Parts: sequence; C-alpha cells; structure tokens
Amino acid sequence: MKPTIHYLTTAAQVADAAAHFATLPRIGIDLEFDDNRYRYGRHLALIQVFDGEAVYLIDPLPLEPEMAAGLEPLFAVLRDPAVAKVFHSCKSDILLLDELFSVTCRTIVDTSVQFTLLALEDNNISLGRLIQSELGFEVDKGEQKSNWLKRPLTEAQKEYAANDVLYLFELTDRLAVRLQEQGRAQWAAEENHALEAVRYGRGELRPHLRLAGKYRISPQELPLFRELYALRDRVARQLDRPSYMVLSNDRLAEITRQPITSHGALRNAGGLHPELKRAPYADELVALATAELAPDGPLPADQRRPQPFRRRFGGPVAARAEARETLLTTLKNHLAADYSPVLANTVLSNRLIGDVVEQGSLAALRPWQRQLLGETAGQHGLAIAELEEPLQA
Repeated sequence: MKPTIHYLTTAAQVADAAAHFATLPRIGIDLEFDDNRYRYGRHLALIQVFDGEAVYLIDPLPLEPEMAAGLEPLFAVLRDPAVAKVFHSCKSDILLLDELFSVTCRTIVDTSVQFTLLALEDNNISLGRLIQSELGFEVDKGEQKSNWLKRPLTEAQKEYAANDVLYLFELTDRLAVRLQEQGRAQWAAEENHALEAVRYGRGELRPHLRLAGKYRISPQELPLFRELYALRDRVARQLDRPSYMVLSNDRLAEITRQPITSHGALRNAGGLHPELKRAPYADELVALATAELAPDGPLPADQRRPQPFRRRFGGPVAARAEARETLLTTLKNHLAADYSPVLANTVLSNRLIGDVVEQGSLAALRPWQRQLLGETAGQHGLAIAELEEPLQA
C-alpha cells in the first residue's frame, strides 16, 4: 500500500507542517540535493519528512529567493532536542544544512550508526541494502542520480523520495532492540550525540590541493595547476554549471603538464567548454602557460595537516610512541578476534590509533570505546592505564 504523500510548495504549508512535527516525539528525515552534478555548487532540492503515518515532500525551490525564511519553521524543529530526527547516513545531509543555512540538528538517530555498532558490516551500507537486509524486500533506487533540481518532479522521483523516509522508524526500532540485547544501546547514544557537533569546514584556502594529490601534480607544476583550477571555478560559477562541464579533472591535469601556449592551439584543443575559448578567459588561459607564478606560501597553522608522529618525534619520545602504537595494534587485533574486524576498526581505526598515541584515550575516544578497550585489555592481561594521558615529550 502506497503512503499518503503531501507535496508542500509554500511557506504557509511548511509552517503548518512544522507546527505538526513539533508536537511529535520523532520524525524521519532525508534530503535530496545537487552536489555539482547539474549546477555549480551545492543546492538543496527536496526535504522528505515522515511523521509515522504520512510522508511530506517539502519543495524548497518555489520558496526562492526567500528559501531560508520559508524553511525556518522546519529548521526550528531540527534544532529542537525534544524531537528526535531519524536519518540514514546523515553526515552529508547535516553538512549541507550547516553549509547553506547554518542549521544544526539536535537529537539525531542514524540507522547507519546503529547498524555499524552491531558489527555486521561497515558503515557504508546503503538504505536500500539495509531495507532488504532488515525488512526483506527491495525498494526502487533508480532515481538516485536523477536531476532533483528539475521541475516538475516525476511520480517516480516522488515515490523514490518517499521511500527514503518511509521505513526509517521500523528500521531504527528493530536495530535499537538488537543493540539493547547486546548491551550496546549506550554506544549508539554516544555516537549519535557526537553527530550534533559535525560542521561544514568553511574557508578552505587551497581546495586545489585535494585534487593535486590525486593526480600527483609535482611541486613545480602546482602553481599552474592552482591557477587553472581557479580559472575553471570562475567560469563554472559564471555559467552556473558544474566545474567538470567546463574542464574535466583529467583535462585539467593534462593542460597543467602540457600548457596551451597559443590561441591557435586553444581553438583546436578538445575537452574545453566554449567559454574558455572566448575573451577574456582565452587570453588568461594562454597567458598562464608562460607566466611567472609564485608558489603557495605556508598554510595557516590551523589548516596544516599534522605530520604522522613517526616524522615528528625522535629518541625516547619516538620509542614511547611506538610502544603505544604496538599496544593499541595488539588491542585492535584482540577486538577483531573477540568481536569482529568491523567493530575493531570502529573502536580503533588507524586514525584513532594515531590520535590515542598522541592525545591519550581520554581525549581521543568516547566513553564506550574506552570501556570496551578496558574490558578487552583485562581479558587479555594487558595494562593500558598509561594510554589515558597524552604522550609526554
């Protein structure tokens, strides 16, 4: 039986629905958004809410140019800790809400987190697979990559969007029972609470560096790569098109290594948006081939990626750090054998091992992780009290 679907397109409808949601103990929620697939940047395209009986599809596009104001009654519910928000794999959604609207969700329940803490599989399980695993049937996911910014939405898109929230209550309730039976309900509570602190990283000074690493751009090539990246971004922003439609990442790396040195070569070059072959961008692109470009200066301290402790420590400090790492790796192996490799990696991922080595377990781990480590250490006769405090230089 298909659910009742309410399609909301006005601020008044959103306000009425939000007033209803505010009276509930929980709502199921999901977002559809475009992430540089059809337009430049990231754009909210649809909000789906389930109240336990009906699905509400909230269309934010008719609310423009006052989208934030029109959605504010709903945002108030998202901020309200009295109303639990049930998501599946919520990080991309809560990052988008913070990035575009500075909205922070409170009282999050993530079915992906719950499933991961049962230590059956990793936390990348899709909603479709989780529904199939837990509820025993398949849902159509064919619209996942459709253009959610195009209007009108098709009936297939609406049904797909509704399915993303329709089963969240049943899933979270089933998973919660199993977590309680295994004594892991508190684990989920701590992990879900930590999601409230997730924030969008603003002010990245050098976004080109992420891509440069993938394409192994050398230090000598990096200044040109940086300028070409910035040029592509300006054109994409002007055209309101994703950057890959202006110049693909592969082509960006190719032009860095084999610059276009003349307008004739530019006219014959493939893989470039026509706008790059017109003034003023064509002149800039050709000029970059022979320009004297300054290298990047040092990053601010708060944006520098810390070097692994092996590169920063020496002598007795390095020996103590290595001893800590060895102990933590031993504990991780015991966790994998006693429970599962998935749980072992959740408690002590490689990143967390590095954090505990330097910061200590009191700062780097959540209470449930520290408790499980203590129990595992006791079972295997390992002393771990020294791991609680930071590494002393």
